Amino acid sequence: MKKAIVIIAIFAVLIGMVVYAYVVKGKQKSAGTMASGRGPMSVPVETMKVEVSNITKKIFVTGTINARAEVTIYPKQSGEIIKLLADKGDRVKAGQILAEIDSTAFQIQKRQAEADLESAKAAYDKTSPIAVVKSETDFKQAKSNLDRLTSALKQAELDLELQTKQADIQIKKANSDLKIAQARLDAAIAGAREQELEPAKARMENAKKNLDRLQALYNDGMIAKEQVESAQLQYDIYYAQYSLIKEGVRPEDLEILKEQVEAAKTSLESAIENKRLIDIKKTNIDSAKAQIENAQASLDLALASKEAGTWEKELEQARSAVKKAEASLDLVKQRLEESIVRASINGIIAQRFMDKGDTASTTKPFFTIVDIDVVKIIAKVPERDIVDVKLNQEAVIKPDAYPGQIFKGKVTNISPIIDRETRTCDIEITADNPNLKLKPGMFTRVELTTTEYKNVPLIPIEAIVKEADETFVYVVDNGKAVKKKVETGITDGVKIQIISGLNPGDEFIMAGKYTLREGMDVTIAGEGPKGQMPGKGEKRQGKKPEGPFGGDRSGGGR
Repeated sequence: MKKAIVIIAIFAVLIGMVVYAYVVKGKQKSAGTMASGRGPMSVPVETMKVEVSNITKKIFVTGTINARAEVTIYPKQSGEIIKLLADKGDRVKAGQILAEIDSTAFQIQKRQAEADLESAKAAYDKTSPIAVVKSETDFKQAKSNLDRLTSALKQAELDLELQTKQADIQIKKANSDLKIAQARLDAAIAGAREQELEPAKARMENAKKNLDRLQALYNDGMIAKEQVESAQLQYDIYYAQYSLIKEGVRPEDLEILKEQVEAAKTSLESAIENKRLIDIKKTNIDSAKAQIENAQASLDLALASKEAGTWEKELEQARSAVKKAEASLDLVKQRLEESIVRASINGIIAQRFMDKGDTASTTKPFFTIVDIDVVKIIAKVPERDIVDVKLNQEAVIKPDAYPGQIFKGKVTNISPIIDRETRTCDIEITADNPNLKLKPGMFTRVELTTTEYKNVPLIPIEAIVKEADETFVYVVDNGKAVKKKVETGITDGVKIQIISGLNPGDEFIMAGKYTLREGMDVTIAGEGPKGQMPGKGEKRQGKKPEGPFGGDRSGGGR
């Protein structure tokens, strides 16, 4: 290893000596050339003249393409999706049916509401002075019916509450059994070690003490039952771990433990499914409440008839019952209509979040529809340029996704405020999109044509040099590069207006400026070196002198 390092060091020294000799030789050659009378080397440049022409100020901004309108459709009713009539990419119209949700319960309620309406109408038609005689009987029957339905509703609510609690208990127990079984299995797989026995026993005993303490507090009414259940679960887990460490495990026991974990998982899934089925039964409670509302209406009618004592009031009550029945029927019809999912705008379906057979919910999105026949772009215009932006001003849109292609748009909105942090103003640009080539999310560049100036001095923007706070161009003065300060105006991205510093027809350096410094000798392309006489023994029409990198020193180019 040391020998290899020595060899590498020797090679490095030799290479350094060769490089040093080459550099010294080059300097000597250069010195000899200077001494021969040629003088300092000249930098080749190209010049142009200031032209007079028209220029239009353009503002260049960027933004993201957005849809003209984008809506997310949420179901208005919950239930199983039984029909799916539209998919991603489909063009839809406002009001078009996209999907249908199971409406069996609403159809039953509709039939009940229709029957109630027919009954109310019949009662209205039969109303007469003899109703006064029947009012007492009708009142008793209505009250009895209301009491019966109310009692049935209370019982149903109690049953539902009990079933819900039982289901929650089953889920907690199944979850607890799963954790215990998994803990036993994990401990069995890990294997028992003698040094783990005492810590496991200590954890179990501490958990037992904590359980006894919390149980005493619960018995005194000082804590919630959930804390006791949590402590019981912790004790069961530590007890299971201690038992496995103490007794060890056999291969057949390991298989039994795995089966117990799977059985616990199945029990938990079954308990969760049972809870879901119980939640579905809540719709029966809603139906029972609707029946109670109808029964209450009937009771109100019977009571009014009983207390009124005149057939006119009873007739009015009958008329009111008809209206209530009609309202009930209208409500059910509305729910039936809401079980049909419709498009709210014209557009294209961009996303579909649910499939046939899924359970729709009023809190879960179903579809996203976008209207991209016209798109809009939100762009940020610098504060200094916003005064030149007007409503309905034409905009040229150049998406990066379509190099070389342009799309036409116009400014349709200008924000009334300036962002204090970015010092920019938001504008909205809209564009027709008949071929749907412009897609929401695309990045695009936008050009806004604003002020136009005619017959003004112009030079290419590439000729401008900026150093610190100084803006200038290079000009040729007696064969040397000289800085010329200029004041610039508007630009169209290619050319820039010269306000002062240069006059029309003045020459300035266009190519080669990046290698220049103030006072350097320059050679204009197509001419000989300025301000430099030929060397001793060299004729003017003889061999052209070489440039700094060889070749024709009088030639142009960068």
